[in-house]
Amino acid sequence: MQNPKGKMDEIKTKFMDLLNKQTNRQVKIPAMGFSDYFIQTVTAAESLKSDNLEKTQSSENDAEIINAQKSDQEILESIEHIYFQVESDTDMYELKKVLGNGVNYDLINSTIAQLRKQHKVLSKKVRQNILEQRSACNEEFVAINETQKELEEALWTCRKARSYLNYARTNLTTTSLEILASYRKREILKELLNSLQAVKKLKSTDVEVQKLLSECNYSGAISLLLRCKNFAVEFMEYNCVQSLNKKLQETLLLTEYQLDTVLNEMILNFDMQKYAKLQEAYKLLNKSLMAMDQLHIHFISAIHSSVNSVIRGYNDPNVDENLKYLYEQLCENVEADKYIPCLISLCKTFWTILASYYQMVMWHQNYKLYSVDTAESPDIYIQEKLKKGKSRIWNDILTKICTFLQSSKLKTLKYDQFIQVLSIIQRLKKVGLEFCGEHSDKLIEIMQIQSEEFFQRYHIACLEEICLFLDNESWTVVDSFGNILQLPEFRSVRHTLRRHKSPPVVLLINSPSVDHSPISNNNCDELVSVHSQDAVSSIYGSYGYFLRFSEKSSPFDGGLDVAMLEEDILSGIVDEASCYFSEESDDEHKSLQSKECEDLTGSNSVTVNNTTLNVFRCIGRYLQMCKLLHCISPKIVMSMLELMDFYAFAVHEIFAKDSVVQMENFYSPKLEEKLDYVSHHVLPNIKIWPLNFSSLINNELANPDTLYGLSQRIVAVESGHCMVQQFQILHTYLNHLLPAQERSMLKNYFDYLNFMMDVGKPVYTCVTSRVIDLTAILTMMAKVKWDVNHVSFQHNNYIDIMNRNIQNFAMRLEEIGKEIAVPAEPVWNSMTHVATHLLVEGFSNVKKCSAGGRALMQLDFTNFMSILELISNQKYPECRAYVDLFIKAYYFSNEQFEEWIIEQKNLQTQQYTNKQLTNLIVCACISDKRTRQKLLNLVGNDHHLNTSSTSTAT
Repeated sequence: MQNPKGKMDEIKTKFMDLLNKQTNRQVKIPAMGFSDYFIQTVTAAESLKSDNLEKTQSSENDAEIINAQKSDQEILESIEHIYFQVESDTDMYELKKVLGNGVNYDLINSTIAQLRKQHKVLSKKVRQNILEQRSACNEEFVAINETQKELEEALWTCRKARSYLNYARTNLTTTSLEILASYRKREILKELLNSLQAVKKLKSTDVEVQKLLSECNYSGAISLLLRCKNFAVEFMEYNCVQSLNKKLQETLLLTEYQLDTVLNEMILNFDMQKYAKLQEAYKLLNKSLMAMDQLHIHFISAIHSSVNSVIRGYNDPNVDENLKYLYEQLCENVEADKYIPCLISLCKTFWTILASYYQMVMWHQNYKLYSVDTAESPDIYIQEKLKKGKSRIWNDILTKICTFLQSSKLKTLKYDQFIQVLSIIQRLKKVGLEFCGEHSDKLIEIMQIQSEEFFQRYHIACLEEICLFLDNESWTVVDSFGNILQLPEFRSVRHTLRRHKSPPVVLLINSPSVDHSPISNNNCDELVSVHSQDAVSSIYGSYGYFLRFSEKSSPFDGGLDVAMLEEDILSGIVDEASCYFSEESDDEHKSLQSKECEDLTGSNSVTVNNTTLNVFRCIGRYLQMCKLLHCISPKIVMSMLELMDFYAFAVHEIFAKDSVVQMENFYSPKLEEKLDYVSHHVLPNIKIWPLNFSSLINNELANPDTLYGLSQRIVAVESGHCMVQQFQILHTYLNHLLPAQERSMLKNYFDYLNFMMDVGKPVYTCVTSRVIDLTAILTMMAKVKWDVNHVSFQHNNYIDIMNRNIQNFAMRLEEIGKEIAVPAEPVWNSMTHVATHLLVEGFSNVKKCSAGGRALMQLDFTNFMSILELISNQKYPECRAYVDLFIKAYYFSNEQFEEWIIEQKNLQTQQYTNKQLTNLIVCACISDKRTRQKLLNLVGNDHHLNTSSTSTAT
């Protein structure tokens, strides 16, 4: 229902608008004499006003005539503006105007007349307007009456409603109203209680968050914080909640910091369940990508901090820890005896970091944080980030390891220690290859440089060690030695040599020209374990490091002193499983070893001394290094050959310098080349050479009772010969280790394996040349009359003496053979060589000789050779031909003699000396001076030419 007062205001407003609607006139009606009362009573007094208006008009017409005639419009316009203002005090205004200059009655009268005139015109105008709007006013009054009726109806409705309300109030009980009030109060209290509980929960959030964090429920803690933070927004009108919200924000920041701390702990102690909770928490925070970036920073920081911590732990404890040393300085401060433990600790620390990173990569490959699988998925970014981070982390580790390996302490290590370092680096290199596919070229390059320097120093040390053995050698046979494979230095290659099996040594000895090419190109030992004997260990070894070990166990735990001897640190040609040795018993080991000896070397007995045994050990260690350092294997193999050549040179220097005969013809060109190489390239590096062998030379080698040290000479030569035989076992495998372009070096060496036999010739000659009194025999031969006409059936006495010397020599050999195995063939060959050259020398000294004398020479020689061959149980066709040819040359014709002389001079190794040829020519051509001179010129000219050529070459 509408308000009556408001309805009246609306009617008043419409009526005022009606009065102001004049299309052609703009007249302002003054407020004086026009009120609400006039509007309300205008209808009742309408007729009365019409009568009064007529009377007034008649009186005013007279006044208009009197006053100056003016138009109504001008009069209206002359009305002052103040009369049109609602709240203006017109009375006071007129009084002030007429009384401003004192009382002026004329002014007052004129003013009154003017005002009346203006009032009359204005009233007239108003009446006119009212008459014009009369119909509209009637309509409005009708509407007002209708409105009044509606107001009365509304009033009745309100009174009725109030009567009903009064009835309800009087009829409803007080209890019902109290129930409603209580319910409202309860709702208010519940709301208040909820608010208080929410505030209490917000206040206790910190304790619950810490409890969840202690239980490693990081996602729960983050969820609780985020829920409380969102919940606090609804109660921000409370001051306490505002402060709690601020505290929640700080707690959230502290929780993120704690998450970062736990994330940092994952680097050295990875826990899959804890890491999963961390990732879930970062996902709730929408910071998974940021956490991955921070994780890589932690890894890099962990590498730098942990490596410094490890190195400082192995530095001198007396050093002030407050001093800031560079990493290079810390590496140099590590003592040599702590170098390997420090390296192992570094590798174990790095392994822990790498294993943790590897497990994180595997975790992200197996679990997806986000369900969206697109190119822009955060999981794809994380995996790419982890993949790129592998190389960076490995390169940082590699830089630290390389800096540590460049320390000067590495050069001071012993052989076993250096091998251990190589084993560790081999494992580390394979870890890098498996971790990120890196071949660690920088590590290989540094180890190659360090290895070359170490091996050069170690090789010289081995040569000097052999010199010490030579200086203290007793030259006796080591009975306990059977095969090089029984030496611990060769244990790691026993099974490898079975795969790269060389032809049996027996065949090599009997057939020097046999082809030494590799039997097979199979590289199976480079692809499988060479130490694992059982299938379980082989299968287990085929898995990678990261599947076999965790961050709590590493490939660098134990076994590093003897393991990894089958691996190539610089080429990576061997599988890691070689670090696992078979746990075979002693009996199994011996039976396996004996079987390998039969397979590889046959059943021949071996003769070695302590020096050759040490050479074997050096070769075994060289072989280990050759396999570990494949890229410098040519240099290592060359050093093996130098060891054997040096031993041969030393034997020659000790036992081949005391001969009483000239031995130029005993040396082949290859042997001379080998001895010259050792003299010019090996000896200058040995500081303790030459050695002092005076006691041996003066006591044993000059003692006829010991046959001038023949047993020592035999041991020296045969040990060297055995050394070469044993070395042939390694031929095929060394070919496998060497690059194809370097195998010619080894082939050339094995093409001349008889150099020890060639060394044995001058060595044995030093003994055999003293068995027979050469001077006495030559003197006796000179006293024989060789120009006889008839030949007797009795040989000369000097042959009996030589035969007795041969018999004594044979008996002495039998005595020596009871102690050592005497090589009958080379010893008797030397004996035959000395005896036959002695006969030729004696025959060449004959001045006059007849055909009968030549027959007597043949008789003496035949008798001697028959006894010699009978005692030695050997045949000597070359020696027979050597003496027979010299004797039969006496019967040559001049042309045959000349051709024979030329043939002899063209031989690479001349059989007879110029003196012998000259004496033969003089004796054979004693009656033919022309032929004699011609032949002598051939011998002399060639001799002159040979001397000149030799001088020019020198």
